[in-house]
Amino acid sequence: MIDYTEVDARLEEYSEAFDLYMEYGEMPSSMPPDDCLAAYMREVIDNNPQIDGSDPAWVEVLKEDLISFFAVLLEQFCALQTEAMKELALIASFKGATIEKKRMMWHEVCGTIEAGYSKYEVNLPGYTDQFKTHDKDAVFSALTSDWENACMAKLEGKERQLLNRAKIRFEQISREAGTRDYEDRKKIDNYVHRYPQLKEIVDLIGRDKDSSKEEKDTVVHRFMPASVAKNSSAEEIDRVESGNNLERVLPVELSMPEDIFFKRYATRELQQFSSPGKDKPKKVEERSKDPRLTKGPIIVSIDTSGSMTGQPLRIAFSLLKQLLRMAKQQKRPCYLISFSVRAKSIDLAKPRNWRKIDNFLENSFSGGTDGEEMLAEAINTLQQGTYEMADVLIVSDFEFPVPESSTMKKITKEQSLGTRFYGLSIGHYGANEYELILDKIWEM
Repeated sequence: MIDYTEVDARLEEYSEAFDLYMEYGEMPSSMPPDDCLAAYMREVIDNNPQIDGSDPAWVEVLKEDLISFFAVLLEQFCALQTEAMKELALIASFKGATIEKKRMMWHEVCGTIEAGYSKYEVNLPGYTDQFKTHDKDAVFSALTSDWENACMAKLEGKERQLLNRAKIRFEQISREAGTRDYEDRKKIDNYVHRYPQLKEIVDLIGRDKDSSKEEKDTVVHRFMPASVAKNSSAEEIDRVESGNNLERVLPVELSMPEDIFFKRYATRELQQFSSPGKDKPKKVEERSKDPRLTKGPIIVSIDTSGSMTGQPLRIAFSLLKQLLRMAKQQKRPCYLISFSVRAKSIDLAKPRNWRKIDNFLENSFSGGTDGEEMLAEAINTLQQGTYEMADVLIVSDFEFPVPESSTMKKITKEQSLGTRFYGLSIGHYGANEYELILDKIWEM
């Protein structure tokens, strides 16, 4: 069984190693020196002079090709490693067993070693002879050590053989597809320059510019003290209270004897006019920004219904690939939702999925549009730890109803937590009803 968590983790390491080698000409110190894939990566980069930095598109193409190639290899490596782990578990069990248990396991151990290794790799007959004249524990220790080293060497050898067989085919395909992929990226760039709305979306979601004007303020109420005015108009007076403010004292207080007046003044018992807007804390409204990550996750929902076929979908796919390119550069998680009659999704934060986009989109559903299911999928993704406070972009002709009240409450809650919902409306239908729901919407 393939451990995709382990595959994803290793692909992330190779992705980081590629960037580091391109920038500094060396692999990260954490990368094992005998790692065959890291060595091949260095070889490929060194043998491709076109990625000299003058055109970053070539670097992107090569990196994506390499990581996708490694993804396939690592899945095959997992099968080899599973078999090796079974043998290593037998070695560990034999090493820790008592003498009696070793005797019981001896037949299985001999069969495994004889089937998998020559006497030059694990000299089983030689160790067997030593049992007659040497300390048995020392012989067993030496045997298991040699066996374990041979097992690891066999695994590494199989991985190298697999790489050597596969890389010939990879290099052939890479030469044929590299130019095509490069031209595809140039077409995407042309789309972005051709339609200013696309560039604005990429800039805003990329957060490379000050987007404060685009941010939706939240009204925050707080109480703050206000200074007392020297004069109050009649409209400001709403009650009588006790105090010693001579400017507000009632006329009747001024007519009493001086000794009583000064006593009431000292004890703040004079009757005076009061205004709530002047003498008590005042409730004011402030506008403050919702919390935002500097560069957070990205969720893209693309409508693949029948009404979006043709140029609308070409624009949508070009925008998606531009956003994915940016997400890779900024190391931001990216999640794609395709929706029409049903919604399906693919996590593009995983490098092994990068090459699956075209096939994913080509096999998307067509027909009517179920916006409710798409929004449910987006909200569910937002509630996962990786995609909290994401930028959500919906690309559609918006020929579907506004969200149900329960869905609307969830959207509002996510917005209060820092999520932004954007929309790109392509077509004649328009998205007027969604202008009050989404934080910002563009129309083409």
